[in-house]
Amino acid sequence: MSEPVCVQAQETLDAAARRLKKENIGALPVCQHDRVIGMITDRDITMRGVADGRNVGEMTVREAMSAEILFCFDDDTTEEAARIMLESHVQRLAVLDRVDKHLTGIVSMTRLSGGASERRPYEVIFYKTFFDHQGHSHHSELMRIAVAQGTKEQAIATATRQFEEMKEVKSWQQLANGYDVISVHVDAQGATVEEREPTSEREARILRRAREIWEREGTPEGRDEEIWALAAGEIDREDHLVE
Repeated sequence: MSEPVCVQAQETLDAAARRLKKENIGALPVCQHDRVIGMITDRDITMRGVADGRNVGEMTVREAMSAEILFCFDDDTTEEAARIMLESHVQRLAVLDRVDKHLTGIVSMTRLSGGASERRPYEVIFYKTFFDHQGHSHHSELMRIAVAQGTKEQAIATATRQFEEMKEVKSWQQLANGYDVISVHVDAQGATVEEREPTSEREARILRRAREIWEREGTPEGRDEEIWALAAGEIDREDHLVE
């Protein structure tokens, strides 16, 4: 394994990128004080910073990191470390001391077996819905959170907790109208395939109802949140009556 190098959660992506270059590594544990809270990779910086047009001198590491930390212990075998990485679809693990859980290093699949970089299996994208002057609905992305392990339901739970913590709200629905889930897998030919799923049928129904209300009320401007709330209330009342 390599020596441990951390980046603090509130540092910028620019600072993280410089540290990755200086250390000639592809991933860094993200720390908040003495606690490891996630992992950020060079791909995270590229895809959630540069490619999304964000200012990497202002965007924080916490906004781009994976929402959880994958690790093994320093007395685990290399086979155990490789198993965790393969099952979790990641290429790097933090290595912790078994006694005090402090970070002692980083181990990579490349060093173990020469493997190539892989995508994380899930990304949860929180969005706000608005309507343009022609009545077409659009999603404005609020935050994208990568999750490296677990089922889709567990990934959504992890991402919503992260979103609420970072935005300092009790419920993600206070700021977002919904979320999409991008799942990543490798097909039989070895190609990486992405599949994007909307939040749920409820959000799809609310979107259709919001369009109806918007048109019924004369296509008003600046009332997106109000109309969404009206549509959500109607759908939830209808579901309650059915139950």
